[in-house]
Amino acid sequence: MSSKLITERFRAADLVDIVKPIWIFDQQGHIQEGDPLQNMEPKWTYRSGLNALARGMARSLDIRQRTRIGHLQHNITGWSLFDGLGHPAGEFECVLIAVPASHALALIEASLVPEVERESICKHLRKASYRPLISVMLGYRPAPRVRPYYALVNTDKAHALSWLAWEHEKSPERVPEQAGLLIAQMAPHYSREWWQVPSNDLISDVIKRVATLLDEPLFSPCFTDLCHWRYALPAETTDAEQLNVIALPLGLAFCGDAFVGGRIHLALEHGIAVARQMN
Repeated sequence: MSSKLITERFRAADLVDIVKPIWIFDQQGHIQEGDPLQNMEPKWTYRSGLNALARGMARSLDIRQRTRIGHLQHNITGWSLFDGLGHPAGEFECVLIAVPASHALALIEASLVPEVERESICKHLRKASYRPLISVMLGYRPAPRVRPYYALVNTDKAHALSWLAWEHEKSPERVPEQAGLLIAQMAPHYSREWWQVPSNDLISDVIKRVATLLDEPLFSPCFTDLCHWRYALPAETTDAEQLNVIALPLGLAFCGDAFVGGRIHLALEHGIAVARQMN
């Protein structure tokens, strides 16, 4: 389903299938070829970034950005939405909530929802939990040496690095000419341990770990940046069917990775399925 959305209905001119494969590495840093069958499957991305799909799906829709919804109020005709200051943000027949389960829980707890349904909805949402993730960007000029893969993934979940991608291998438009960009996604255990560490110290540590894994002198990037994703990867999911059986009669529903795990295509397909239920 999600493949057809990408390649047909919302196909973009800058859609590319990444040519190189994904290889794997273990706790000791031993790098080897990945699964040949999995690497035969398309690896879709966009020259302009993954949000190209979201932009395509949003085309012709009435999208309100930078409006934080503080609470909902159930009424005879559906739902009234209010922003974080309590100002009206719109009247709607139905509401589909697609934010992380922890955010959805806080929203419902702050909302005027029939008490019995409210307690049951919150009980289900509390079952979901997330792992944090620190993402570090390392830019180089000249680019790191060419490799037979575009990304590495840690298979035993024991290394500090979980995923390492050569962004300039996905498409050269992602970086300036003659430059290269590595994206290091750190493992959940590392991310928790280093969450409060000052940025400069954290980046320095990641640089050393990347250079060691690759056995390449990548100690002096010309550009660095990092991002902390507190709700990056679902650790425990909750049952969307049971939850939406309670919520749908109110014109309310929930979808997202809290119910299907941390894969984009699964969350996308789940959103479509729940939207069809609402219709």
